[in-house]
Amino acid sequence: MDYQGGTPRLEHAFDIRIDFKDRWMWGPIHPGGPSHGYTSVKSGIVSGPRLNGVVVDVSGADWPVVRTDGVVELNAHYMLEADDGAKIYIQNKGYVYGPRAAGDGLPERPGYFRCTPYFRAPDGPHEWLNRTVVLGAGERKPAKDGDVDHSLFRYWAVL
Repeated sequence: MDYQGGTPRLEHAFDIRIDFKDRWMWGPIHPGGPSHGYTSVKSGIVSGPRLNGVVVDVSGADWPVVRTDGVVELNAHYMLEADDGAKIYIQNKGYVYGPRAAGDGLPERPGYFRCTPYFRAPDGPHEWLNRTVVLGAGERKPAKDGDVDHSLFRYWAVL
């Protein structure tokens, strides 16, 4: 094969802090199956070199599936509003699993929180989101010391 595409590189695009309102979980639909969840988006901030704005208040939610192996499959949908007023839809899919100490015949495993967002942005300065692969890494921050339940995300454009 004569590949001419070049090696992809990552460029930091923006960060998002999402504050959450409600978290619900309900058991498996079928015995031995995964659990399901709902996490509503309350508000948030978008900041970075390529996009700045806010997470539109109460504009969506994550509908995670918690598999029996402990992996959480993310499926979030919500809206962003850029500083120039442009509305941008984001669907964010990914995987989360927590760190695990070695034991019971299982190896140690670091925590993992990665996602691949897809966007619908209007023509203009943000249309690059409609044609760029973006990768994200997240960190969950449960409510603590007066701060609300939230997650932090860093996103990179794949160039």
